[in-house]
This record gives sequence, structure tokens and C-alpha cells, in this order.
Amino acid sequence: MTFSHPDPTLLDEAVIDIDHLIVRYGTRRALNGLTLRVSRGSIFGSLGPNGSGKTTTIKTLLGFRPPTSGSARVLGYDIRHHRQEINARIGFVSETNSLYLGMTIDELLSFCRATARQWSDSTVKRYLQMFGLPTKARVRHLSKGMRTQLALCVALGSEPELLILDEPMTGLDPIARHAFLKALMEEVAPAGKTIFFSTHILADVETVADHVGMLRAGQLVLSQNLDELKQQHAAAVLSFANPLEDEQIHALQRISGVRSMEREGRSVRLRLEGDVDTAAAALRATSPAPIDVDVTHLTLEEIFLQVMKQGEA
Repeated sequence: MTFSHPDPTLLDEAVIDIDHLIVRYGTRRALNGLTLRVSRGSIFGSLGPNGSGKTTTIKTLLGFRPPTSGSARVLGYDIRHHRQEINARIGFVSETNSLYLGMTIDELLSFCRATARQWSDSTVKRYLQMFGLPTKARVRHLSKGMRTQLALCVALGSEPELLILDEPMTGLDPIARHAFLKALMEEVAPAGKTIFFSTHILADVETVADHVGMLRAGQLVLSQNLDELKQQHAAAVLSFANPLEDEQIHALQRISGVRSMEREGRSVRLRLEGDVDTAAAALRATSPAPIDVDVTHLTLEEIFLQVMKQGEA
């Protein structure tokens, strides 16, 4: 089996490089000019409501859905022309994994070993032991969580450079989810593999991802380092000795970084975005001076809901 070479100019820049990608389902654009980049070694969480294009993005990268226009490269290879090279270098786990239900785990792994470009028995054995999977059991007798864990073992057995996960933890119980996330954080990511995953469980993204992208209507509306993103979004509650007059409220609203405000008796609640520390210092210096200023950084879920809400306005 021979493989063509990837574009060397792209290898150090992005493991996934999507440029103005359009994918149609009939007259509907599932991806509407999507541009997205995933850096080597990152854990990238792809977020968005139903119909935003998350799964279509993955299907297109994997070759299950042809692009209408635009381009995409995976590991430097063009997705239109180098499917064999790409598939040999990536691992894939989805919510509904296509495993041979009639086989035992041992039989399934033997089949995968025989068909893979390369295979690491030691890697597979380590993950089987980590998850406590019974190798003599038939796949059909495994729980949903165990099947997902087995799919991860299979995906990692070929020593992929890129691991793509499509809603892998949907429907798993808390114990199975914890084991899966622990494997990603303590085993897969430290090995230097790039992970690209979509999910509706934002708490999982917050646990493992270092970068997030938010999709809406087939377009990328936000892509940022997760820690930086969380530092730039906060809620502030200011308490005053007396209710504020309208002009005093307007003065607060004019402070740089204040995005919205709600009155709550003698207090006001504000949403801050951007340089949160500078905005908070300006709020403390207002006249009349607040008797208390409480600033809390938002969770990823709160930020996500705000970004999606802004798009509906």
C-alpha cells in the first residue's frame, strides 16, 4: 500500500484546516462557508445547537459527506483526494459506534489488527485493562458505556495522530463518562495526540478542552483558547446604599466592557466582556461608590448561551 505525501507547508500549522466550506443537503446549507483551524496537539471542543453543523463537519472530514465547495485538509491531506491517507492516520469514536455485535472483544480486535495500517497491542491492552473490559464477552452483551470504551480502544489501537469524537459521551452514566474523560486527560492528550470532538455536554468540554469553537447555522462564530475565553466573560453585582438614578445607571452602562445591565433594588447586575479586570476597577471607582462589588467569571455554558442568544438578536 502506497501513500502520497501531505502538503509540508501545512503540517506544523494545523491538523485540521477548513476554508470556506459549504455542504448542502438539498437546498439547505448544513455548512455555510465554514472556516476553522485546529492546531496540532490541542484538544478542540466543537459546540453548537442542533443543526449548527457539528456532525456535518465531522462527516465531511471523514469522507462520509462530499463538500459542495470550499476546501479542507486533515494532517496536510486534501479531503477530496486523499481519503486513504487520512483514514489511515485518524481514529474515530461516535455516539453510535459501528462495532460487530456478534464478535467477542478479542475477535473484534484481531479483525482490526489485520486491517489496520499499524497496530499497537500494548496500547490496546493498556486501555482494556484501564476500562476493565471482558475480552471474552460478545460486543452485543456490553453496556453502552462499555461499547464506547471499546470503540476508543479500537480507535487508539492504530496509533492515530488525530482522534475525532462525535458526541461520544451522550447517554453514558456518570461513571462511564468519568472513565472516558479520565482516559482522554491522563492518557491520550499527554501522548501528544490532537483531539477534535463535538458534544452537547458543555461540562465535559470545560473539563478536557483547551480550545473551543462555537458553530451556528453552519458558520464558526467563535474560536478561542478556553482559559482566555473564560477570563473575558464575567458577571458583576454592585450594591449601593440607595437606588441609583437613571443618569447614574447610564454612566455605568457607558463603562467599557459593560454589555448589559439589570436593576435589582439597590443593586445592579452587569455582564462584562473583554478586559474584565479593567472594567471591574472602573465600576469600583464610580460615583456614588458601591458598597460592594462581586465579580464572578462565567461558566462555559453561560458564555455559550450568551453567544447563541446574540446571534438570534
